[in-house]
Amino acid sequence: MPLRLRHLVVLPALLGPAAGGATGNHPGTALRVNGVDISYQRYVGFYNEYQRAHGVAVGARGDQLPLLTRLRKEAMDLLIDQELIRQAAEARGIEVRPEEIEAAYAEVSAPFEAAEKFSRRLETEGYTEAGYREHLGRMIASVKYLDEIRAGAATVSDAELEAYYRDNERRLTLPEQVRVRHILLTWKPMGTQDDRAAIREQMLPILEKARKGEDFAQLARAHSEDATAKDGGDTGLFHRGQMVPAFEVAAFALQPGEISDLVETPFGAHILRLEERREARRLPLDEIREALRDHVREEKMNRVVDAEKARLREAAEIEILIPMERAAR
Repeated sequence: MPLRLRHLVVLPALLGPAAGGATGNHPGTALRVNGVDISYQRYVGFYNEYQRAHGVAVGARGDQLPLLTRLRKEAMDLLIDQELIRQAAEARGIEVRPEEIEAAYAEVSAPFEAAEKFSRRLETEGYTEAGYREHLGRMIASVKYLDEIRAGAATVSDAELEAYYRDNERRLTLPEQVRVRHILLTWKPMGTQDDRAAIREQMLPILEKARKGEDFAQLARAHSEDATAKDGGDTGLFHRGQMVPAFEVAAFALQPGEISDLVETPFGAHILRLEERREARRLPLDEIREALRDHVREEKMNRVVDAEKARLREAAEIEILIPMERAAR
């Protein structure tokens, strides 16, 4: 159960004070959900953790203002959903066992080197240890509530599976793929008037050897300056959109066993040899049946959770009491 807390929030964000459960360093209320006040402190803590989870440093400004405004609104929406689910779980009377709370407490406190450090962190967020355990209990109840909702959509019939397969032909079709070996001489200073021309000249005898039938993999190991040299220049299978354009165009234009002319990319000069081509094919249903059933089940469960959140919002009284168009400090 503790790991399922991530259904609601990133674990560090659980350190944000619960409504009515802590005293804050920032006065005022940021949000009111069905008459329950959520403090400005709780919102700021939640928003800061949401920023960090998206790789944005707290306090970032400048040209990141549009991103921060979007994250600010998303954090508010998530906090609203969290509170609505908490209230719904409380109304349903969902029970949480003490050992579940202790397991969650151990998980959240585990990254801290000592219990004292975790206790100090709780204090800075306005929590006593007992108050924080109460907060975790509410979060676990919320997860259980969502699990009950998801369980109602956990069955995928064969008819549903086959309908999904019929309706998603494009998504279930593997694109055309090729596998090449290549030799790369990178662009670098050569001490000449035209360094690129000098590198092209270096590549010409290698190209001649390849076209005369010398082992291409051995030539790649001996001459290529690419990381694939140790593998004989083998790129592995790739589809369109995965390589730089000039390399990709050359690769898909080749026939098996054919060797390209010199191909120039931002990385240097290449020679390619096509090793394998796989045409686009739709995956057979029998080959992917159970993996696809899991995917369809997950989609169904996500839809019913989204629908429940929408239902709770439709019935709720929500007041956002702080401006959302500027990034919070």
